[in-house]
Parts: sequence; structure tokens; C-alpha cells
Amino acid sequence: MTEKPSYEDLERRVAVLEAENTASRRQFLESVLYHAPDAIVALDAEHRVTEWNPGAVTMFGFTPEEAIGAPLDDLVSRGEHRIEAGQKTRQVLSGERIEAFETVRYRKDGTPLRVIAAGSPIMADGALTGVVAVYTDITERVRAEAALKESEEKFRTLVEESPLGIVLIAKDGRYRYANPEFMRMFGYRLEELPNGAAWFRKAFPERTYRHSVVRTWIDDFGKAPVERARARVFTVTCKDGARKEIHFRPVSMANMDQFVICEDITEKMKLEKQLQQAQKFEAIGTLAGGIAHDFNNLLMGLQGRASLISVDLDPSHPHREHLDAIEDYILSAAELTKQLLGFARGGKYEVCPIDVNELLLSNAAMFGRTKKEIRIHTKLENPPPVVEADRRQIEQVLLNLFVNAWQAMPEGGELYLETRTVLLDDAFCEPYQTPSGRYVKVSVTDTGIGMSEFVRQRIFDPFFTTKGKGRGTGLGLASAYGIVKSHAGIITVHSQVGSGTTFHIYLPLSEKSASCQVLTEAGMVRGTETVLLVDDEQMILDVGQAMLEKLGYRVVVAGGGEQALEVVARKRDEIDLVVLDMIMPGIDGGRAFELIREIRPTIPVILSSGYSLNGHANDIMERGCNGFIQKPFNLAELSKKIRAVLDGAGGPAI
Repeated sequence: MTEKPSYEDLERRVAVLEAENTASRRQFLESVLYHAPDAIVALDAEHRVTEWNPGAVTMFGFTPEEAIGAPLDDLVSRGEHRIEAGQKTRQVLSGERIEAFETVRYRKDGTPLRVIAAGSPIMADGALTGVVAVYTDITERVRAEAALKESEEKFRTLVEESPLGIVLIAKDGRYRYANPEFMRMFGYRLEELPNGAAWFRKAFPERTYRHSVVRTWIDDFGKAPVERARARVFTVTCKDGARKEIHFRPVSMANMDQFVICEDITEKMKLEKQLQQAQKFEAIGTLAGGIAHDFNNLLMGLQGRASLISVDLDPSHPHREHLDAIEDYILSAAELTKQLLGFARGGKYEVCPIDVNELLLSNAAMFGRTKKEIRIHTKLENPPPVVEADRRQIEQVLLNLFVNAWQAMPEGGELYLETRTVLLDDAFCEPYQTPSGRYVKVSVTDTGIGMSEFVRQRIFDPFFTTKGKGRGTGLGLASAYGIVKSHAGIITVHSQVGSGTTFHIYLPLSEKSASCQVLTEAGMVRGTETVLLVDDEQMILDVGQAMLEKLGYRVVVAGGGEQALEVVARKRDEIDLVVLDMIMPGIDGGRAFELIREIRPTIPVILSSGYSLNGHANDIMERGCNGFIQKPFNLAELSKKIRAVLDGAGGPAI
């Protein structure tokens, strides 16, 4: 039978167990203290450090030897945070437990740390025996959160202030976000666009086009890689009914949401079309100018021969009627080539400062006398604006616009004419390849039938006409376009079917005073001087020589620039005047003029061309050439031009 343990034995066993438990508990606490990543600090009742774990060494940089025995606040607190630490210390020393809070403590080297701090009193038999404080370093987390917040703020600002429309579409089709520009661009609030289906119905109301857009969108969505933009341009109908060309760049994200960037390129596409139109007109103008030049040379031969026959033919001769008809036909053909040359931007003959108001009023009055069913209204700038232009060419432009308005108002109507000085910026002028600056704006508005967009886009094309066969050449407005461009100007048209048409002409404003004078015609005059005729066309040489001899001049001919230089060098002072063709192979008219003037610096020279007085000819005139005559010319025109130059009447004879 086992002996029952005595009370003393039981006490000894309990003491052993308690000792074992205490040792185990102490081992556990030491393990936590020395292996915890946080700083765990034990303090005595005076708040001096009694325990300083490896986590505290790593966090604050003090060794245990430096820390133990020192007041904790002296080690890890600075400035305003020292005051806060002192308050927390007093709370703990009063026996109060401090719940975790975020604050700042400092390393040995003064580096601030964002930490989560907590503290608890250690009580034994109701008395405060110490304090334990725990610090968790959250500096990197706080820094990362701040960086993320800053990044989010930047992104939010970028998106909110972006000049592009931005919308976020969830993978289920719901519209989760739309920035202010998206709502301004299309006029819809986010709540009005619950999902993609609603958006497509609003943005693309025409069923066939909507289905095409949706198919394209879905196909692109399926083919484009994740996070790769797929760009498309669609015509969108906005809430107010306006139609805009929108460049969409949707991007599918990894979670299958769609991030869509929208750019309104309506004006950009409009400007591109205007630039393409200008480039097209430039190309056609070059072709038209070449055709007109060659055709004028042929007409020169016909006109010259007709003039020679006419001057010797008795007015009662039975062939006189036929000859006059031939000259009329030549004149009509010459007018046609002038229109072609006008379109080719070579229509300036005599440039001088013009009072735009006076020019508009005088031409409107003349037109109004013949078209009394049109009521003309004027609104003119004061003081009158001035432009430097060829008066006859600008009159031709106005007449074409007046006739166009009259034909658009067969039952009569209103014609509004306005002049105004405007400042055009680079954005407006760039598509027309003209410099920005101050311009005179001449507006011609009718209340006629208007025109469709198709007609409006082609209105300045040469040979385009809406009239029936035989009722127009289609060169009137094309010529007007070319003439305005030759004056470094701009012409635009705005029209809608049933709402009339407005043409705007912009011509560079001049600071000069108006001084144009219309010269009166003089009779045919003769002379006896020696004239050198230079042309690479034998036909022109033959007829030109005959015409000059008929006028009494002695004539020397040269078939090109090289021969002309030889003649001038050989005959020198015997030559009284040179009639010089501008377009020739080898040494052209411009170079020939320079070399002739090197030999004879003061010899009078008349430039002759089937082209109008365009840029190249203007350049020669500005270098001191004495006159210009355009083919075809008749005997009377030639006689007056030669005498004006030889007699020195009024400087250069244009």
C-alpha cells in the first residue's frame, strides 16, 4: 500500500512546478523580447531603461550599454515630440495603459521615424514596478502611402484637367468614371450614360452607322493586346445635336476594364481638308498656267496676223466683217486664258493702293443698275481700309461674286456687302499658307438658294459648274480664287441649302494712302527706233517682226537668250529697245535681262509672256525692267506699250 504524501511533500512539488513554470515563462518572454522585430523597452518607475532588446538597437541605433540606465525620453524624443512623449510618460507612470498611437521618434543620428507606440505599466502587489513600451517602425509604409497618395493626386489632377476626354468602362459595360472634358465634349453627365449600350445609342443615333461602329469596336477589342491602344475615328452626335469627329483610343486593362481617351479632331480635320484643298488648287493652278501660256502663244500668232491684215484692209472690204469676228473670237479666247491664269495665281498686272470701300461701292452701283431686282445693302469700315492690289483683277473677283449671287436669287433678293479690318492669327492662316496679321475682310452675302456641302467643297474647282451645258465655263469662281491667292489673300465660302451664301475675301491691309488712277486709252502710235525681239517660238518672232515693222520700227530678232546677248554685245548702242520673252530654254528671260543690263545698263526692256505678271515676272520688274506686255496683244496695244517705255511716260509701263 502506497504511502500518502505529506503536506510538506506537496508544498515542495508545488514549489518545483512553480519554479519550472516561472523559468518556462521567463524563457518565453525573453524569446519574444530578443527576437521580436519591434523595439521592446522595459523601464523602471523613474522611466529609466532596464531592458533594451535587439529590435530597439536596430530601430534607434543605441547599444544596450548606451541605453540602459538612461531616461527613455532623452534617447528617442526631440523638440515638440519630446513634450508629447513626456505627457505619455506621466500617463503610464500614473498606472494608465497607453493604447497604440502614431507618432514620431528619433534615431541616434537624429533621423526621424514614424512609429506606432504603446505602453503599459507593470504592477506588483498593487505597486508600479516598471513600464513596458513597444514601438513598431512604419516609416517606409507611411512613405509609400504618401507617395501613393501623391501619385493618385497627380493622376487625378492630370485626368481632371486633361484637355482630352477620359472615361473608364467596367468589363460589364458600366461607365464608372468620366472626366470633365469628356462631359463637356459630348454634353452628357455620367449618370446619363449607365452603360455602353446607352452610350452607343446616344452617340450614334443612325442605326446602320451605329451597328458599323459597334462591330468595329468589338472586333478591335478582341484583336488588340491588353494595355495596347486601338485608335479609331468616328463621327459622334453630341447631346446638343452637334456632330464631331472624335479620335478614340481605348485600352483594355488586365482586369478587362476599358480606359478610353477621346480627342475632338473636328477642327483639325477641317484644317487638313483646307490644306489639301489649297495644295490641290496649287497643283491644278500650275497645270492651268502652263496650258494658258502655250495657248496664249498660239493666240499671239493669230492676233498678230489678224492685226496686220486689219491695218491694211479698207473698212468697206467684204472680208472686214469676217476679220473683225476673228479678232472678237481671239479676244474671247484670250479672256478665257486670263481666267485660267487668274486661277493659276498670276493675275496681277498693275498693283497700287486701293480704297476698298470705294471699289466695292462703285462696282456694286454698276451691278445694281443692271439688276434692279437685287436690293443692295452696305456696311463699310470707317476710315476706309486700303489694300495693295490690281484694281481690275479685284473688280473681276467682285463681279464674279455678284453674278453668282444674282444667279442664286432668280426671283430677286437681298445682297449684303461689308468691309471690316480683322486680325488673323496663325491658326486661321496656316491652312491657307498665308502669314498672320491685319487683313481687310470683304463679305458678300446673298439670300439665295444656297448650296449643298458637296457643291460648296468644289465651288472653286476649275470647270466645275452647276449651270446647264453652254451656260458657263466654271472658271469664274476658280479665277476669283486664284486672283485672291495671287494677292496673298484668302477666300472662303459658307452656305446651306435654302439659307443663302456668304463669301469672305481677306486681303492684307496696307498702311498706304489710296492712289490708283485708271489710265485712259490712247491711239496707235508709230516709231522709227531699232527693236530687238527675243523669243524661242519662231511663230512669235515672225508675227512680232511683221507687227513692229508695220509700226515703222527697225527689227532685229533673236531665237533665245544666248542669241540676244550676242546681238546686244555686237550692236550695243544701235539697239534702242528689247522686247524679251520670259520663258525660254537655256538662258531664260530673267537671266537674259541681268546679262543684257551688264552690257547696256540703261537699255529699255519690255518683258513679254503668255503668263500673267506672276511672281517670277514681278521679280524681273522689281529689278528694273521697264514694262510688261502679256500675249496675245494686238498692234495698237504693242504700239502704246513701246512708246510708253521709249518716251519714259510715268516710269515702268505695266
